[in-house]
Amino acid sequence: MKMQILVISAPKLETLGCIPGNYKNFKIVFGSTVIRGLRIDSLITVVRTIKILAIHMSCFDQDMVINLMRCFPCLEKLYAKEKSESWESDSWNWRNWNPVTSLDIRLRTIVLRCYVKTISQVNFGRFFVLNARMLESMRLEVESRNYNEDFFAEQHEMLQMEKRASRGAQLCFTTGCHHDVSGIMHVDDLDSTDPFACGC
Repeated sequence: MKMQILVISAPKLETLGCIPGNYKNFKIVFGSTVIRGLRIDSLITVVRTIKILAIHMSCFDQDMVINLMRCFPCLEKLYAKEKSESWESDSWNWRNWNPVTSLDIRLRTIVLRCYVKTISQVNFGRFFVLNARMLESMRLEVESRNYNEDFFAEQHEMLQMEKRASRGAQLCFTTGCHHDVSGIMHVDDLDSTDPFACGC
């Protein structure tokens, strides 16, 4: 929990994770760039080789992720997971939410694990739907009770798929998998191009 990783040279490093957002003493240093938890303390150089990133957040925060992406400008695939929270539909009007951005987001794939349509999950997902011009797929891993057409249709509306920045972006749903985003348990997992992809 108080780990500090110092990367001196990794010119072919393409995958990084799982970065925990709730441990302030967890620090990764790339040259003069310092990432503490999911916040950038110092950004001197960027790491253009990173294509795949896995993070674990206490609450989805697109501003924090966008800031983190400044360090990894060529990021193509993002795995994100948050702690569960209750759905408070009465206290939030998602139809009035309007992000203001003009960003060059290169993400092609986003995987939201344990998706239960919390406020922060919907905000986060919609932000990237409306702003990621190269997005090809957003995969929502849902509970089996939510794996139905009504839930799918609701999420298409809430995430505003009809207004998606990438015309080719697809919203996909999966269920029945308990593969943890931080569950790299064997050295053999590192042979994979994407060790966070679920093989279930």
